[in-house]
Amino acid sequence: MTLLVLAPDDDETADRFAAFARDSGRTVVVANDLGRIAVSVRVSRDRVSRTRIAVDGVEVTAILSRGLGPWGDEPDADRAFAAAETYAVLWSALALWDGPVVNRPSPQGFFPRLDPLDLVATGVVAASRTVVLNDGSAPGAEVFRLPDWTPLEPDAPRDRFTVVRVSDRDPARTRQILVAGTEVIALDGGGLDGVAPVVAWIRRTGVDFATFTVEDDHRLHDVSCFPRHHQFAHVERRVHTALLAGLTP
Repeated sequence: MTLLVLAPDDDETADRFAAFARDSGRTVVVANDLGRIAVSVRVSRDRVSRTRIAVDGVEVTAILSRGLGPWGDEPDADRAFAAAETYAVLWSALALWDGPVVNRPSPQGFFPRLDPLDLVATGVVAASRTVVLNDGSAPGAEVFRLPDWTPLEPDAPRDRFTVVRVSDRDPARTRQILVAGTEVIALDGGGLDGVAPVVAWIRRTGVDFATFTVEDDHRLHDVSCFPRHHQFAHVERRVHTALLAGLTP
């Protein structure tokens, strides 16, 4: 049985999970090169589909998707568009595939949408007050890389695709929560009171590996389906165990 981890070459979070899975006796392939991945989808007249996904010629049995593609690095707009469409085809196949997938894309070929405003609109949580700046040098801010809003490590190099987010959150009243398979973990020890509606919303989108930040007054500041290993280093084995359990057919 082969576990496929779809992730960029420099994704240490994916590499650490893959090492854990190998130590647990699983055959694991970490791949970003779509030339290694073969996809076939057959749809009958009654709209029943059968999808096959293989890597290096071997059919896979489970997939962890970090959902990232390198199209933002393409200087040519046409090549960037072609790369994005290629990933959309793969994500559509993942949506139709009947094997276990962590962070399964939508049938329309998009990575799961986690927009806090969608949940704010239901009245379950309040919105945060946030400013996004295209000034990568702004201090004391969360740093992301466009176009896919990839969180950057605090000391990561910055370039023209870097933006920062500044919010009014009170660190003393803020909790960071991680969802990993069936596990829900308060990363800072702040408890899980009142987070169930947010967790339920995240899981309804097809996401089962995510982090979110919430204040005690249930103000949702951010949510991301790209957790980084430094965020959960103190519970890493617990997180990896939960993810692997969800990827066991």
